[in-house]
Amino acid sequence: MRDVLGRLTLERALQAAIVATILSAVLAAGSILSWLEAARAARWVALAALAALALAYAARRRALPPATAVSLAACAFVAVAIVSAGWSAVPGSTAGRALALAVLFAAAGALAWGTAGRPEAVRPLLYAVLAAVAIVAVGGLVVLAVDNDRAVQAATTELAARYQGLGGGPNTATMVLALGLPLAALALVEARRRTARIGLAGLLALLAGSIVASGSRGALLAGFGGLLAFALAAPATARGRVLWGAAVVAAFVVGVLVSRIPKPESGRAATSAADAIPDRMPFSAAPGYVDANLVWRLQDDVGHPPPGVAETTRKPRTLLGSSGRAEAWRGAFELGGQRPLLGFGFGTEQRVFADRYVGFNSAVPENSYLGLFLQTGAAGLALFLALVAALLARAGRALAGLRGEQRLVAAAGGGVLVAGLVLGLFQSYLYAVGNNATAALWICAFLLAASTARERVRV
Repeated sequence: MRDVLGRLTLERALQAAIVATILSAVLAAGSILSWLEAARAARWVALAALAALALAYAARRRALPPATAVSLAACAFVAVAIVSAGWSAVPGSTAGRALALAVLFAAAGALAWGTAGRPEAVRPLLYAVLAAVAIVAVGGLVVLAVDNDRAVQAATTELAARYQGLGGGPNTATMVLALGLPLAALALVEARRRTARIGLAGLLALLAGSIVASGSRGALLAGFGGLLAFALAAPATARGRVLWGAAVVAAFVVGVLVSRIPKPESGRAATSAADAIPDRMPFSAAPGYVDANLVWRLQDDVGHPPPGVAETTRKPRTLLGSSGRAEAWRGAFELGGQRPLLGFGFGTEQRVFADRYVGFNSAVPENSYLGLFLQTGAAGLALFLALVAALLARAGRALAGLRGEQRLVAAAGGGVLVAGLVLGLFQSYLYAVGNNATAALWICAFLLAASTARERVRV
């Protein structure tokens, strides 16, 4: 009895640590400015607590986890990230970021080993992730009610107004919400009481609606991609997969159509960069010269009209447009080609990449795979893809023989992994531990390995 009570107490503490880790990471890049500093410190404290509790939880098995394709690929990738400090221009930063990733992987791996072959133990931890996602979604509504200007990004002549809720931008908190869609679907399917089903259906609608209102195309594709993966994996029959999949596709189409309703503000677009320059500056160029960075900024080097030619064409944000990402991705790939094998060093993405693109506004290329190529070269990217392939292959093999609740849990974990991988095409975050969605993704990904393990067998 004492062992049972101890395990239950530890599991409750783990659930609380998971919620704290995810929520503090969201607030650290959130819309409530007065909370930013405290949240940025709290996210590391929460991660350390999660790692300590997870290791204590795994130690209860009284056995070391076996070496598997998943664990070996994860260790190899982290090793390359740490070793890259040897050729990084900022070795201290590289080592620190790599060690932070190692702590996150250790925490997620310990959770997987502690719950291996026990879907009844995996489910509460997945629901802890869902609880954090629900808090973020509801918190966004609270911010909307209290301070509309913080919850909504104002419309411009090119962009419609976009909902950002608790996030610091329309693409921030929606990352976590996208990962939460498959988990909300799992909870809805497993709910037995009518009131619970109504509440969970409302939560699912809130997550999807928040993503649609944000206009974040990456989150929209990722969230419904993960939801579709769950719909195709959860039912044991072909008929069920067809029906569930069709429902998700229909919901996605509706979401896309609704997202196109808001329109940009009408009005005259700025005709040149000079329009944005104040009349009075604290400094001035010498006679006969101009300050080139004010007239032709480095950030606007690529895609800017020639000197003396005004920009007269409006460039509204379209559904299939790249928002300047295509040019940035091309530039990042060419930059990575300077060190194609080992990259510039883990964690140097923001230092190496330079935003020179008039249609792009970010310090990173907003693509996790290109970001990895920049930081760790082809070697690191290959090891990362090997980790992803090992997780997906394990899930694919196991789902063929799983039934009932274990199949649902595994399908939800797989849905989160698919959503996270799709999101990586639009956000540089898969390796950035401080990002608001990184911990949520890897916790669910490693729990996917646990949910597909046989009773007390390899993880």
